[in-house]
Amino acid sequence: MAPTPANQSLAPQAAERGLGRPVLAVLAVLALALAIFTKDGAGSWADASRLATIESIVERGTLSIDDSTYFWQGDKVRFDGQYYSHQPPMLALLGAGPYALLNGVFNLSIDSAATYRILTLVLVGVPVLAGAYALARLLRGAGLSAAWTAVLTGLAAGGTILFPYALVLNQHGPAAGLVLLALLAIQRLRPWTAGLLLSLACTIDLTAVFFALACAIPVFLHPGGGRAGAFGIARYALGALPPLALHLAINIRVAGDVRPFGLHTEAFRYPLSTFLLQSLTGAVESHRAGEVAGYIRTGLFGESGLFLYHPWLLACLVCFVAALPVWGRPSPFARGLLCAVLLGSLAVAAYYFTQSKNLGGSAFGMRWFAVFAPTLALFAGAWIRQRERAGSPWRPPTALASVLALLAVVSVAGAAFGAINPWAKFSWNHATSPLGLTGASEAPLTLKEHWRRELKRIRVREPITQEVFEAKYGTLLDQYRRFYLQPTPWLAPEQSRVFVRRGLDKLLEVAAVLDEESSSSYIRPLAHFWIGKFHAQLQDVPAARRSFQTVLVLRSNFPAARTALDNLPADGE
Repeated sequence: MAPTPANQSLAPQAAERGLGRPVLAVLAVLALALAIFTKDGAGSWADASRLATIESIVERGTLSIDDSTYFWQGDKVRFDGQYYSHQPPMLALLGAGPYALLNGVFNLSIDSAATYRILTLVLVGVPVLAGAYALARLLRGAGLSAAWTAVLTGLAAGGTILFPYALVLNQHGPAAGLVLLALLAIQRLRPWTAGLLLSLACTIDLTAVFFALACAIPVFLHPGGGRAGAFGIARYALGALPPLALHLAINIRVAGDVRPFGLHTEAFRYPLSTFLLQSLTGAVESHRAGEVAGYIRTGLFGESGLFLYHPWLLACLVCFVAALPVWGRPSPFARGLLCAVLLGSLAVAAYYFTQSKNLGGSAFGMRWFAVFAPTLALFAGAWIRQRERAGSPWRPPTALASVLALLAVVSVAGAAFGAINPWAKFSWNHATSPLGLTGASEAPLTLKEHWRRELKRIRVREPITQEVFEAKYGTLLDQYRRFYLQPTPWLAPEQSRVFVRRGLDKLLEVAAVLDEESSSSYIRPLAHFWIGKFHAQLQDVPAARRSFQTVLVLRSNFPAARTALDNLPADGE
């Protein structure tokens, strides 16, 4: 029997197949891993801000997080004097029901370990497991053997950036699961269901909007053609309406327009806002010439590299290219389904490579890529299907099998490494690491010593309290100061002044917001102290003197400011 052309049986008329024992075993192992390794508390501002919204909805009947246990975190915005999580609210709305039960019946608080684990398993673990099931169904529906389906499903769930984010209360895991479920719905000619699932994914994680747009292609290429395709698009759009309408209504009610909370740059202008200093994804200043190429390289192969930690995904892209010669044979609908995966993935990558500068922030890898990483397994499935005959799984040559096994082992190890703490970025270079930036005066560390410190650092989960938050803000200011006041022998004197001035401008905005609201935080005099240091670096003695004097007015017991003031030269010297 001749091999079936790649992705031919992605068409809906393909016979339904059982998953097979190997696939069921993989799904069981995934379920067990989620149950065992799901975290037991907030490890980042992202999940803390979502918990704050869930608590506020259930206990106070509001989206405002002003009185929340997790108010002291940086992922918040301010509208009309009230604070809100800047994360899309849909996942918190879905979490309000389970938390109401946990709180009302079992008297569990929002900051208990049991609450966090249960909410994460329900809101993240279940969609990820359902998404893995959907991927397996897609691969089996394409005619792939149970053995290869098990391998690809296992790697998609446990060997990609998805796995670390399946263990914490964040938006990337459920969005990835919903995207996979939507692809299965499209393959089964259920456009209304696909629209509902993708709309829900978009309102949970805005990244999924690119998949929602791309998936209109296979929906339109309905096997019935003509009116069937147009009717499919109409049903697809109708399915998307309920979640989208709710999401937009909340945005209008809180922010006054349909834009997501996180794209309102003015809403981040409040005391101790970290985004006065850090870049805001989706609203960043343009990359300088040559910067994008380096950013892409780091995001794919560097410290945050998708292919560095999960190299089997690179093999999936190779499979896509290798399958191109036979793409003229399958049905347009089948080609459209895989084209949607390709276009959606490329759009996500292109957006975040051009609209972000922080490689996912304090997080493992380019976390936004979790939404498309597991879908790339479909490319490998299409290529392998070319080489399979009925009842006879394809067996790669020994040399190729060894390479593929190595890629798989490295990928699973990379996902396990990220699972240690998804909300920490492991820094390979000590000089640019968080510890290195705050300890420039210490003796240089060996690579082994540095990596030991980094592993110890990323295992730490700090509590979300006002004291910790202000301490981290002070550390951020210190790192910021070190970056802009470092020696710059590679720059001409005038260029160096422009560089320092750029840093000073942001610090001035931080201080201005603190002064406007008469903040009593110790960060206020600290900000003015570093402003004085910036002015001193620029040899603006009068401005430096004014800054240090302001520090002493705000806090008389600030010896460093007194010393800096005494060390300034007299005016005119």
